[in-house]
Amino acid sequence: MLATLILIAVLTVWLLVSGQLTALKERLAKAEAAIRALELELQGAGVLTARAAAEPEPLADEQSAQEPAAVEETPQASVPQAPVAPALPTRVSEQSDAHAPGFEERIGTRWAVWVGGAALAVGGIFLVNYSIEAGLIGPTTRVVFGALFALALVGAGEWMRRGERALPMDIVPTAHIPGILTAAGTMVLFGTIYAAHALYGLIGSGTAFVLLGAAGLTTMLASALHGPALAGIGLVGAMVTPLLVSSSEPNPWALVIFLAIISASALGLARLRRWLWLALVNTAGVVLWGIVLAQPDEPWVSAAFAHTLIQLALASVCFAVAPHTRTPDAEAQPDWIAVVSLGALTLLVTLVLFVSASAGADAGWGLFAASAMAILAATAWLSAPSAVASVFAGVVAIAVALLWRGVDAPPPESSLWPAVGAIMRLPDVLHVYFPFVAFSSLAVSLVAAMRLHNGRELPVATAALYALAATVPPLAALTVAYLRITQFDGSIPFALFGLVLAFIFADAASRFQNSEGDPPSAVPHLAAGAFAAAAIAALSFALVAMLDRGYLTVAFALSALGVSYVATQKRIPVLRYAAAALGVVVLGRVAWDPVIMGAEVGSWPIFNWLLVGYGVPAVCFAFAARLLRRDGDDFAVRCADSLSIIFAGLLAFFQIRHLTNGGDPLVDGSSMIEQGLITFVSLGFAAGLLRLDLGRANAVFRAASYAFTGVAIVSAIVGLGVAWNPYIRNEPVTGGWIVNDLLLGYLLPSLMALYLARISRSVRPRWYTVSAASLSFVLAFLYVTLNVRHLFHGANIGFMRPTTGMEQWAYSVAWLALGLVLLAYGIWRGSSEARLASGVLVLMATLKVFLFDLSGVDGIWRALSFICLGVVLIGIGLAYQRVLFARPRPQVDLAGDGEPTGA
Repeated sequence: MLATLILIAVLTVWLLVSGQLTALKERLAKAEAAIRALELELQGAGVLTARAAAEPEPLADEQSAQEPAAVEETPQASVPQAPVAPALPTRVSEQSDAHAPGFEERIGTRWAVWVGGAALAVGGIFLVNYSIEAGLIGPTTRVVFGALFALALVGAGEWMRRGERALPMDIVPTAHIPGILTAAGTMVLFGTIYAAHALYGLIGSGTAFVLLGAAGLTTMLASALHGPALAGIGLVGAMVTPLLVSSSEPNPWALVIFLAIISASALGLARLRRWLWLALVNTAGVVLWGIVLAQPDEPWVSAAFAHTLIQLALASVCFAVAPHTRTPDAEAQPDWIAVVSLGALTLLVTLVLFVSASAGADAGWGLFAASAMAILAATAWLSAPSAVASVFAGVVAIAVALLWRGVDAPPPESSLWPAVGAIMRLPDVLHVYFPFVAFSSLAVSLVAAMRLHNGRELPVATAALYALAATVPPLAALTVAYLRITQFDGSIPFALFGLVLAFIFADAASRFQNSEGDPPSAVPHLAAGAFAAAAIAALSFALVAMLDRGYLTVAFALSALGVSYVATQKRIPVLRYAAAALGVVVLGRVAWDPVIMGAEVGSWPIFNWLLVGYGVPAVCFAFAARLLRRDGDDFAVRCADSLSIIFAGLLAFFQIRHLTNGGDPLVDGSSMIEQGLITFVSLGFAAGLLRLDLGRANAVFRAASYAFTGVAIVSAIVGLGVAWNPYIRNEPVTGGWIVNDLLLGYLLPSLMALYLARISRSVRPRWYTVSAASLSFVLAFLYVTLNVRHLFHGANIGFMRPTTGMEQWAYSVAWLALGLVLLAYGIWRGSSEARLASGVLVLMATLKVFLFDLSGVDGIWRALSFICLGVVLIGIGLAYQRVLFARPRPQVDLAGDGEPTGA
C-alpha cells in the first residue's frame, strides 16, 4: 500500500515537472508574438508600412542617397497606408472592451466548471461512503480506489493543460478546467490519506503525516502550472495536516520541521509568482501554530523558540531581503506587506517570551530574545524598505525589559491596575538583567543609527522609522528597568545612566547636524532633530531619577515640551507625532496611578507635590501646543491641548480633595463642600474654555467645555442634590447664617452657572444656555431653602427635625424674594431664562401658600403668608406693566389749540 502511494506521488511530480518546460516554451512564444504585434502597431502610426518596418535600417551612405526620393514622396504622405498587423490581438482587445459575458456565457463557461469540479470531489467522497455502507469492498481496496480516482483527476487536469494550445478558443481564466480538475483530485487525495490513517488504521501516524505533507507540498508546486487557487488548497491542506494526524506521544520538533518546509515552499512560491496573499495566509498559519507551541513545558518551550526564529528568518528573507537587494535608497519606500508579516511574527515573539517567562523557563530565554532582535536588526540593515524591522527589534528589547522573570516578593500596589503592578515586580538576577537590557537596546539603536547615517537619500518615511528605532528603545528600556528595579524611588545610578544616554544622543545629534550640508539634506536634518529630542528626554529622565520620588510623568511632560521645541525649530513633522506619543504615554501613566505622587503629598493646601505632579505637565503641554501650533493645527496640537486640559482639571480636582480631606486626596467618601467646589471649578473650566474657544476656534476646547459642563451637572444633581445634601444626610452645617458651608456648597456654584449661561448666550446652542441657567436656578433654590432651615435649626438641618409655622412662612418669603431677585435680573439683563425661573418660584410659593399654609400654618403666620404673597404678586404685575411691557400713554389736547399734550 505504501509503495503504491509513493509511486502515485512520484508519477504526479514527474508529470508536473515534465510539463513545465513545454508550458514555458508556449508562454515565451506567445510573449514574442505579442511584442511583435505591439511594435507593428506603433510603427503603423506613421507612414511606414508593415513591409517597410520589417526591412533593416539603411546605412549612412545609403540613407543620403535616398533622401531626394523621400522628399519627392512627402506629398503622398498625407494619405498614410494602413499598417498590416496581426488581427488576433486587435480582435481580443476589441472583444474584451465591447463584449461583456452575458448570463448564458457565465453559466456555460464558468459556473458549470466550478460546480462540476466541486461535484467531482464530493462524488469521490460519496463513492467511498457508499462502498462502506454497502460492504462491497474492503478498507484497503477503498483506499486504493480513492487514490486511483485522485490520480485520475490530477492526470486529466494535466492532460487538458497540455492540450490547451490546440483549442481554437481562449480558456476563461476564472474557470480554468485543468486547474479545477487538479484541485478536485488533490482534495480526494487528502481525504484518502486521512481515511487510511484515521478510519482504517492502514498506515501509522508518521506515514500519514509525511504523506499528507507531501501532498500539500506537491499541490503547491503544481500551482505554478495550474494557478493560485491550487496553491491555496495545498497550503491550507498542509497547515491542517497536524490536526488530522493524532498521536499518543506528540513530537513538537517534528511539527517545527514540517512547518519550516511548508512555509519555505509557500513563501518561495509567493515571491516567485507575486502571490502576496499566499504569503500572508502562510504567516497567519505559522503564527497560529506558534501559539499552539507556546506551552510552558519542555520540550514545547524550546520547540516554540525554534519555530518562531525559523519563521522569522524565512519571512525576513522572503519579504524583506530578497525582493529589495537591488533597491536604491532613493526608492526605498516602506514595504507594507513586510510590515504586516514581520509585525505579526514580532507579536508571536513577545507572546512566546511572556509564556516562557511566566512559566519560569530559563533555558534559552535570553538567547531566543537576542536571536530575534539580531534577525530583525539584520533585516533592517540589509533592506531599507523593511526599516520597520528595526522598530520591531526595539519592541522585542522593551518586551525583554518588561517580561523578565521577577522575584517572588509581592508586587507593588497600583490604585487602578493591580495586574500591571504584578508585571512590574523586582527582576531576578539583577547583574544579568540590567546589562542584557542595556546592551540589547543600545545595539538596536546603534544599527538603526548607522543605517540612517549611511542612507542620506532615504525617503522621509523610511528615515523616520530608522530614527524611531535609534532613539525610543534605549529610552523605553531604561525607563522600564528603572521602574522595576527601584520601584518608583529615586536612584543616583539611574540618573547617571540617563545623563550618559543624553550625552550619547546629543553627540549623535551634533554629528548629524554637521553632516547636513548646504542646502541641508532631509535625512541628516530629521536625524539631528530626532536625536536632539531624545537627548532632552534622557536628560528629563535623569533629573527625575535624582528626586526622591519616581516623577516619571514630569519627565515625560518635559520631554514632550523639548520634542515640541525641536520639532518647531528644525521643522521636522515626524517629531510632532513623537510629542503626541509621549503625551499618550503620560496619559497611560495617569490611568495607572491617578495621584502620581502617592498618598504623602504634603499638608499645605495648593503648595504641595500635587502642584508638581499635575501642574508641571499641564504647563508643559500647554506650551507644547503653543509651539506646535506655529506650523499648523493637527493631531499633535490637539493632543497637547487635550493633555493640558486633563492635567489642569486633575490638578484642580485633587487639590480640592486634598483641601477638604485633611491632606489625603485618596480618602474614601466626599462632602458637601467638596462637591460644591468640584461643581464650581468644573463650571469655571467650562466658562474659561468657552472664552478660549471663541478667541481661537479650537475644537478641543469646545469639546472640553461641554465635558466639564456635564461633570458639573452630574456633581450638582447627584452630589449636592441627593448624595451629600445636608437635609438628607443630616450632616452638620458649620458657620453663621450668612457665612457658612452652604455658601461654598451651593451659592458659589450657582453664581458660576449663571455666569456660564450669560456668556454662552448666542454662541452656544439654546439647550446649553438653558441647561446652565437651570442649574443656576436649582442651586440657588437649594441654597435659599437650606439657609432658611439653618437659620431656624442651627447646624443640624436634617429632615427629621420638626418645622414651625414661622419657618413655613419664612420659606414662602424666601422663595418670593428669590423670585423677585431673578425677575429684576431678567429685566435688567433682558434674560428670558431668569424671568421664567422667577415665574416658577412665584408659582411654587403660590401653590405652597394656598395648598399647605392654608391648612398647615396657624395664627399670624398664615395671614402673613397670604399678605406677602399678595404684595409680591401685585408688585410683579406692576413691574411687568410699567417696565417690561410698558405701553405709551395716550396724548390729550388740554389747551384746545389742536396740539396734543401728553406725559
